[in-house]
Amino acid sequence: MRKLPMIHDKIITALLACLLALGGWTLSRTFSLSQDMVLVKEKISQVEKQLDEAVWNALPDADKKKKRKKKKKKNNQN
Repeated sequence: MRKLPMIHDKIITALLACLLALGGWTLSRTFSLSQDMVLVKEKISQVEKQLDEAVWNALPDADKKKKRKKKKKKNNQN
C-alpha cells in the first residue's frame, strides 16, 4: 500500500517537469518570435523611408514652377 503514494508522487513530479519544460519552450519561442517581429518592423520602416524618398525625388519640381509663376504675377502687377 505504501508504494502507491510513492508512484503517485513520481507521476505528479514527472507531469510537473513536463509542464515546466513545455512552458519554458513556449516562452523561448514567444521571445524568438517577438525579436523577429522587431526586425521585420525595422525593415518595413526602412523600406517605407526609401519609398518616400524615391517618390519625392521622382516628382517634378512643381514647387519651383509655382514659385516662378508667382514671381511673374508679382512682376506683372508692379
